[in-house]
Amino acid sequence: MGTPYPLRTERLLIRVMGPSDAAAFAAYRNDPEVARFQAWDLPYTEDDAARLIADQADRDDLVAGSWTQLAVECDAQLVGDVCAGLDETAGVAEIGFTLAPQHQGRGYATEAALALVTDLVERLGVTRVHADLDPANVASMRVLEAIGLDYEVTTRRSYLWRGEWADNTTYGATAEEWRAWQARSLAPPDAVRLVPLDTDNVDDYARLRTHHSQEQFVAPMARSFQHALFPEVVNGMPAVPRLWGVEADGEPAAFVMIADVTPVFPEPFLWRLLVDRRHQRRGIGRRVLDLVGDLLRAEGRQALLVSWHPGPGSPEPFYLRYGFEPTGGRVDEDELEARLPL
Repeated sequence: MGTPYPLRTERLLIRVMGPSDAAAFAAYRNDPEVARFQAWDLPYTEDDAARLIADQADRDDLVAGSWTQLAVECDAQLVGDVCAGLDETAGVAEIGFTLAPQHQGRGYATEAALALVTDLVERLGVTRVHADLDPANVASMRVLEAIGLDYEVTTRRSYLWRGEWADNTTYGATAEEWRAWQARSLAPPDAVRLVPLDTDNVDDYARLRTHHSQEQFVAPMARSFQHALFPEVVNGMPAVPRLWGVEADGEPAAFVMIADVTPVFPEPFLWRLLVDRRHQRRGIGRRVLDLVGDLLRAEGRQALLVSWHPGPGSPEPFYLRYGFEPTGGRVDEDELEARLPL
């Protein structure tokens, strides 16, 4: 079987890195922000880059028992790299990726990493792909989640990094799991409806999960059930939860909970909206807000409140696009409040 490299994607060319890449490769590796979560030491020199590239000078493909550094080009310019380390059986692969700072934020890492994993699974037949990263490296988490790897574990003080033992997070997927992710439906569902939770369906909804990187913004289902069972006290009165599962074409896909109106809480509050990782980007969140809004309008409510933690990956853009208007208020000091006129 011949090598597929150079491998072309919609925008990129992926090829085995060569001597002419050393200067540009060293330049972005030597950037402190690029190296912030990476394993190499600083300073990273052009000689360091040349030695790494020389170690793979005899190959034009991925090799069992070795790491291979692949250049990522866009319009004949080196924008970054992806790499794969195959174990000696060629059955398990670890991947990595780095982009020069001026080329970040354009989806190149996701496009290149997906092409690499596709090659590993479909051509080389690996049974498992994984990646290790710093638990604070949310940007890389989002790339791994987008290409079909899932959070597995964070091990404490398990990685020797620049002379100190650090925590290490692992994402991974078997070939079967990865193929199932690629085959999931991305089309908007025909039917979305709110479903009362009961003893027959609660286990199905308890298994819903966001991506791991989103858990800083959306609490997991166990926490939502905890808050519903033991609601917080607001102005001296417990919040009153109303919660539903969300079916999309008959399949459990999301969960929504509001804090209802009380004598000390005059407007309903969107307490939780969680769309399962497999059902995101299908327009389900917007459909849920439509359904909740219709229900509240029918009850005579005039507005719905929500709050969010700011930061990369926050749901803020989603809520603002939907029509929520910031009030200037805060919830628990670190969440921004917004209001949707109904």
